[in-house]
Amino acid sequence: MKKNLLYVLFALLLSVGLAACGSSETDGGGEAADGGDDGAAAEGAADGYPERDIEILVGHGAGGGTDNFARQVAKQMEEILGVNINVINQEGASGAIAKEMGAKAPADGYTIVATSALPIQVATGINTNNELNVYNALARFQSDTYALQAKAGTFESIEDFVAQAEANPGTIRIGGTGVGTMDQVVFTLLERETGLDLEFVPFEGAGQMHAAVLGGHIEAMLEEIGPTISSVEGGEIQPLIFFAEERIEDFPEIPTSVENGWDITNGVERGFLIRNEVPQEIIDKLEQVAKEVYDSEEYQQYEENSYLHLREGWLGSADYTEKLRNDIEVFTEILEGVEVE
Repeated sequence: MKKNLLYVLFALLLSVGLAACGSSETDGGGEAADGGDDGAAAEGAADGYPERDIEILVGHGAGGGTDNFARQVAKQMEEILGVNINVINQEGASGAIAKEMGAKAPADGYTIVATSALPIQVATGINTNNELNVYNALARFQSDTYALQAKAGTFESIEDFVAQAEANPGTIRIGGTGVGTMDQVVFTLLERETGLDLEFVPFEGAGQMHAAVLGGHIEAMLEEIGPTISSVEGGEIQPLIFFAEERIEDFPEIPTSVENGWDITNGVERGFLIRNEVPQEIIDKLEQVAKEVYDSEEYQQYEENSYLHLREGWLGSADYTEKLRNDIEVFTEILEGVEVE
């Protein structure tokens, strides 16, 4: 009787062990689920991810380039992942507040940060919590093209702009959104490449800046062509020069910085960051979904409609991380001694 009972117990234990091994192999890992293997646990989390709503933090106001970008991507990611993706605007400090909030969020993959100025903020010290030892770069979607733009009739051409700036040093006011942003980088390079003495006027948002240039409160502004295209087509705003290598097909009469001998081709780069403690399997899954969105006809049409297609935007996580690290070094050198407060 005792021997039979031992046989039964042994058979039960054996069947439980085989079931556990089978379950582990089905999940793609060779270790038992309770064996403490972090990789297996992370993969399990990725298999069930996402189980609830995801938040995307945007450090700028509604209606701006980064906000529009985040909302377009969120809309398409919702359709793929099957959960709500809520875009939350946390304005202030040129986007640094949103990044600080993201750095303090749980590293569970449910908080993503939309970024357009991380290397500049690190270079200038605007935010001490957004370095790449806190975040992983998830993906870059956009590499935009800047233009120097003015109210129509203010300047006849870029040559007229330069002539007026030379004749009136320190009086030509150039608008940009925020301090420690790509606008200020391009402004700094514009002064250095041309030798002009200009005044940088920061604004909280693009809408305020557009109103200021149209109202004559500033002489020109640094802006992408997408947000001003209706005003340009309506004859209210005039692009003077594009900061690019080659002329823009839709604006063949507008010169570029490179043909003028100015080494300025910088533009806003928009992408996403995520806490680096988030399991790699979740990061990989989000990167895969992001690439699916980027390659979609809907997203490519959005970029074309907004003139964001002039440069290739996509960089995956590894390449984007390397690009950000390099940009930190470049912008640190460019902005050395520049007032960003």
